[in-house]
Amino acid sequence: MNTLTSLRAFRPTILVAALGTTFGSALVIAPGIVSEALATTGLDGIASVQAILSVVGWLFLGIALYVGSIVTANTCATIIAGQTRVIALQRLVGATGAALRARITRAGLLVGVVGGLLGAVVGTGASAVFVVVLRGTGFLPDTAYTLVPWELVLPVVAVVLATWGAFAVGSRRVLTVTPLAALSSSVEPSHDDVRSGRARFVWAVVLMVVGGGLIVIGLAGSALSPAAVLPAALGGFVSFAGVALGATIVMPPVLQLIGRIGAKDPVVLLAGRNAMRAPGRSSRATIGLVIGVTLLVTFAVALGIMQHVLETVVSGQPGSTPAAVEAQRDFFVQLNVVVSVIVGFSAVIAAVGVVNALALGVLQRRRELGLLRVLGLTGAQVRRMIVTEAVQMVVAAVLTGLVLGVFYGWVGGQTLLGTLGTVVTPVLPPATIGVVVVGALVLAVVATIAPVRSAMRVPPTEALAVD
Repeated sequence: MNTLTSLRAFRPTILVAALGTTFGSALVIAPGIVSEALATTGLDGIASVQAILSVVGWLFLGIALYVGSIVTANTCATIIAGQTRVIALQRLVGATGAALRARITRAGLLVGVVGGLLGAVVGTGASAVFVVVLRGTGFLPDTAYTLVPWELVLPVVAVVLATWGAFAVGSRRVLTVTPLAALSSSVEPSHDDVRSGRARFVWAVVLMVVGGGLIVIGLAGSALSPAAVLPAALGGFVSFAGVALGATIVMPPVLQLIGRIGAKDPVVLLAGRNAMRAPGRSSRATIGLVIGVTLLVTFAVALGIMQHVLETVVSGQPGSTPAAVEAQRDFFVQLNVVVSVIVGFSAVIAAVGVVNALALGVLQRRRELGLLRVLGLTGAQVRRMIVTEAVQMVVAAVLTGLVLGVFYGWVGGQTLLGTLGTVVTPVLPPATIGVVVVGALVLAVVATIAPVRSAMRVPPTEALAVD
């Protein structure tokens, strides 16, 4: 159990906490910098501008914390899954599940504190660098800026609490480990076991049904008032929470479908079956990325719909000029870039979860990889199997996120613009597709670096000897 309570075992979760705090620190510092810059111009209403920026910043920070919490909880559960026999032996000699879980939760608190403080330092330093650069280029006025506001403590506390809570959720898996598991060679539940979680299944279905009902109410009222976006947005959040909760129900069929592509190749077939043999681990790895891609695509589609509709309206007005349409298009392009960068940070946090889950999966299968080498698979084939498994997981997550993002983005655009009396069509900017595809390819490559090195470092005979 020392492995499960040491900081070294949870280095990826420290990284997630640090990234979240870095993001939060920047969002807390930025409104003050903007307000102090505006103060030099003598404009009125600076307080209201700062308030709006703060609300928007906390909204995006909340999204990042939500993604980070899911990634952290899933990472914790994956690590525990790989230590099933160790935990079972602890239970066999008298340790209780509650005591073991409490130790892991305390480790989570320490992880949150370390990651939070590290992220605050990095976020403050990055903000200072940006201020120096922007002031040197003349974009910001040459005045004093507050880089360490008192509000900086808030994202640190938020990340610590979110990490602590995520560990409490992820460590619940300890309670399912019995002393008899010490005699078993399985560390992951089968697909049937995963699907039989009745409470999870019921809650996931309830959330999706309730969320879908709210979305229908929002769409029905969209022709009367733009305020219909409120129940629709709530419905989107609730239904998406159901998808996240039911990840072990939703993702395995998608992974199975993707795994069939090229399955005539034995290496590809093995990669696909690896994901289905451990559906819990694969689902935990991919759901964070699904959330990140969905958020990115949702905002892009909603903004694309608004841009298309407003351009049509402006073009149809008397006296409209091509310059006015072009100016409006440039504004939306810039807005989409800013929003994509901010929301994309959540996808970066989710990507850490994919990399970590795949690395842990390879470590947990060292005996199996050694057996494959003994049976005749070459090092290149094992390497290709790991890369293929990563590609399948990333593709499944990206496709699921694209579908959900287009749907939620269309709902947002339709409820906001439904008073125009027409049904809008989804608009997915090509730049967003390019960013998602390229990002997915990069992630698939990066996610395999550490696992491949780990798999190739151990000779087959030594891997077979590892308990």
